[in-house]
Amino acid sequence: MPMLRNNRNFIIAYALLVGLPILGLFGVLKSGRGLAAPISLDGTWTVQADTNYLATLPCGKSLAASDLGMTISQSGGSFTLSLGNGTKSTTPGTLVGTSLKAFVVPLLSDGAACRGRELSLLATVDPKSNPRSLSGTISVNDCDTCKPVAFRALRQPSATKGGL
Repeated sequence: MPMLRNNRNFIIAYALLVGLPILGLFGVLKSGRGLAAPISLDGTWTVQADTNYLATLPCGKSLAASDLGMTISQSGGSFTLSLGNGTKSTTPGTLVGTSLKAFVVPLLSDGAACRGRELSLLATVDPKSNPRSLSGTISVNDCDTCKPVAFRALRQPSATKGGL
């Protein structure tokens, strides 16, 4: 009888240590079928906006350049956006579907942050355009007289690596 008892204990242990993880794996795979990766924003973007109006906004002078650009580093639905030319303003942002949102504190020409004048960057990604594009608005928070500035951004082709 002790041999039957050992076999039964072995079978129970096997079912728990092997069977349950396999069932869990199937559950995870089944629930993950509907998941999709977020749209890729990673890269360097050229921004086209009304630079003359940007220069009139509080703390907007650092963004008012003809070669305004931004760099996006993405991880899933979150990203870090660096906006500006020369002086950079870096901020986290979120991507939900094709809509992205970031709040930027621009830097002044001396490198100090322009406190109290946060800029809202709201945009929509066009996933079918080639190169990928964004269109949206840049607005100054807590400024009733400041109208939002429309912008469009195009992702620049990434530099190829290697000698081919």
